[in-house]
Amino acid sequence: MDIRIDGKTKYLGSYETAKQAAKAYDKEAIKLRRPFSKLNYPKKAPFGYTPIQKALYSTNTVGYRGVSKYGKNFKAMMMIGGKVTYIGTFDTAKEAGIACDRAVLKANQSTSLLNFPDMVHNLDVEPKHKQYKRSSTGYKGVEKNSKSKHYTARVTISGKRTRIGPFDTAIKAALAYDQAAIKAGKKKSTLNFPDGLPIKQESDIDLEIDDGTAFWV
Repeated sequence: MDIRIDGKTKYLGSYETAKQAAKAYDKEAIKLRRPFSKLNYPKKAPFGYTPIQKALYSTNTVGYRGVSKYGKNFKAMMMIGGKVTYIGTFDTAKEAGIACDRAVLKANQSTSLLNFPDMVHNLDVEPKHKQYKRSSTGYKGVEKNSKSKHYTARVTISGKRTRIGPFDTAIKAALAYDQAAIKAGKKKSTLNFPDGLPIKQESDIDLEIDDGTAFWV
């Protein structure tokens, strides 16, 4: 049995039973302060055990996980249940970071994703913060067609309101909006993802804007 450490494999020995091997793995993982989700027996971790917090993406310039600058405010978005979920827009980066933490805890995700691991939250009471009007899709410039169920992005290019789409998901339309906005010379603060996606995106977008239609290539 072995464990990966900094890209290298460490041999932990051989054992008579799978349970013994699993316990040996957990002992080493706990030394490395791995997340509870990486342990075979997370409930048997030592009292007060705190995993090392997951590192931020290199593109994150705000300093809090799931938080990006949105004009003069801060937008909170997290990957929950396999989907990027819009949480809200806040006055400060800290407020947005706390909102992300609450979303992580409510979804029972790894505590290594928390911005403030030592903060105690009352999940039954929502903190008060200013509410901002936003598209029902959760993304700037993105609309959903109630009939076709598809999404389109609308952005002003050279003084002309241009439609981009359709797309099968809101996030694809939001990405298309951002690329069109960048090509149009708009400020970074006007983008849906000014600091890049909070998740790894497998496909790159190549927009061909002609008569208001964008295609995935």
